[in-house]
Amino acid sequence: MRKFDENEYLIMAMFEKENRQQTMREIRGVIPFLKEDAEMLALVNSTLDKMGRISDRDFSAMDLEPYRQEPMEDE
Repeated sequence: MRKFDENEYLIMAMFEKENRQQTMREIRGVIPFLKEDAEMLALVNSTLDKMGRISDRDFSAMDLEPYRQEPMEDE
């Protein structure tokens, strides 16, 4: 299985859906908003590249729970 770095796990956890394909579709949906942020765009693209090289089974076996962020509350 491909080795993901911590930031890639965070991206996957943030956009995780029912399966790998749906998660990848969700991540791709933010690309138009990242045109001005080359660093974030590179991170998203590397995440998608690695996700494209793993199986659905490998993705479903990942534990993304430690990478989930609590939603920010309005103060």
